[in-house]
Amino acid sequence: MDEKLKMLQCIVEECAFASSKSALAKELGYKGKMTFYRLMREQVKPETVNRIWDLIKGKFCLTDEGLQGVARAFYGARYFGGALVREMNHAHPGWVEQLMMALTEGCFDCFSETFKAETAPVLYDLREDEPDVYWRMVVLVYLSAKHIDACTYIKKGEVWKIIELLDRFLLDLYPEKADAHETACNLMKLNAAPTLWHLVRVCALVFQCYTESNLKNLVPKSMRIFGFGERSYWLMPESAYGQGNEVWLMLEVRSGKGNRGYYLALRLKAGKDVETFTLEDVLALCFYAVEGEVGLPLLGVRRPSGTEQEVGYFYEYDEEQLLLRFELVSDQGDPFGIPEALQMIDLRHPEGKDEKVWARIMGKWDALQSEGIIQQVAGAISGRVDQTDTYHIEDVVLSRTMLSILVEHQGEMRTYRIPVEKYKFLAEINPSQTVLITTHLSDGKLYADWPELGCGIRLSEFTDG
Repeated sequence: MDEKLKMLQCIVEECAFASSKSALAKELGYKGKMTFYRLMREQVKPETVNRIWDLIKGKFCLTDEGLQGVARAFYGARYFGGALVREMNHAHPGWVEQLMMALTEGCFDCFSETFKAETAPVLYDLREDEPDVYWRMVVLVYLSAKHIDACTYIKKGEVWKIIELLDRFLLDLYPEKADAHETACNLMKLNAAPTLWHLVRVCALVFQCYTESNLKNLVPKSMRIFGFGERSYWLMPESAYGQGNEVWLMLEVRSGKGNRGYYLALRLKAGKDVETFTLEDVLALCFYAVEGEVGLPLLGVRRPSGTEQEVGYFYEYDEEQLLLRFELVSDQGDPFGIPEALQMIDLRHPEGKDEKVWARIMGKWDALQSEGIIQQVAGAISGRVDQTDTYHIEDVVLSRTMLSILVEHQGEMRTYRIPVEKYKFLAEINPSQTVLITTHLSDGKLYADWPELGCGIRLSEFTDG
């Protein structure tokens, strides 16, 4: 009980879930703030501690372990923050960035012998054993050292500015991490952080995307996919085939093992004949997994390359009827025009006249024409065009000092070389890892990309021989 009380005191004092004790009391349904003042003075009964603990868990959809993790991150920032800041030369204008570099790279060579002997080993262990807690602590140390009043940014809806600061620092440190930068940009567009804790989680994710090799498994932990198949076609119920009517193509995007991932939804409009469909829109559909008894089936919708924030819907999936129902969470309007329901076309065993017509048409279209649109969409969303058909990588040679890529292009063989020391990640790759020559749509330049690592280097930085 004493441990739970101290965790709550830390969470309340650090304004993790509300800007003040009064604001938190209101969020949790208390009429006044006196209960929380008594909590801080340790003048509450055990049942009151348990009630507040459970209310916070329910309000913010956390498990016991999750709420303990919140407290551990804030405790860590308190415990280590002062020691870290004292090690820095505050007369240097970039001391905060130097501190962040030490925490990011785990290098404390310039710190005092006492720190290296007593504190650094604890930080190493924390990063190894509890990376989520470590990076959230790093974010809190950064906010404190920079004297950033996060609550002000949250109230103004400008949390993207803090994410941008961190992304700029990390991109300078890891310029090859194009995928991590892209993730940070997407998080800026979402701009969703109603509390300090939400902001800390988002910023910690940016650090992890840049520093941890399993980036693709980090982002979609709570997103799920169903048994729709890699490609599935959907209609508004009882929709007959005809010019101008819509059909939705859902593309499954898996990440890691199990049922993690999301869907790209292509909204197609039927043309004058059965072979013509025009692409009207592309949306990312993220079905968030229900976590715990308080979880709700939530769908997040956004445009993969747009500027709109993610819009939330409650959803229900009837597996027997292959039917998805949607209900808009907010009353602020629906910028994406998601129908109230979508029903999957059973291409193999359609029922009823309308579904049989759609199944025949879409089955033929899928076989003959779908790949062209899918490749077009994939290139636009990823920001890269795969040049494998014209740039054939014949061999990759890695020595202790040099990386060489042998490429055949238009019948001519060329070797592209770059010193390993130029980019840190080159020392960690092996020749068997996938490497592609791509064009980045952002600048139109050719790159050597390692998709498994989320890293890329402009081809012009290699020496060409």
